[in-house]
Amino acid sequence: MSDAPHPDLIAVMAFDPMIGLGALEEHLSAIKDQASALGYPFDRHGVRNELQAATFRLREPAEVRLLLSPSGAIAILATPKR
Repeated sequence: MSDAPHPDLIAVMAFDPMIGLGALEEHLSAIKDQASALGYPFDRHGVRNELQAATFRLREPAEVRLLLSPSGAIAILATPKR
């Protein structure tokens, strides 16, 4: 068994204020599959809700980065596109 740290999983999505997060379902499916393969807990519904909350007030295009830790904790960072 390896003592190497387990990496966070990352999904990067484009946000457009007119359409929301592009390819959201595909991104959620991909990260769910990765999490499952590594044994990470993943609450798809909870993550979807957190992404909606994180982008609710955005009025400009942005890059949204979702990180999922081995414990199932998530972090979301929205960075305006320049």
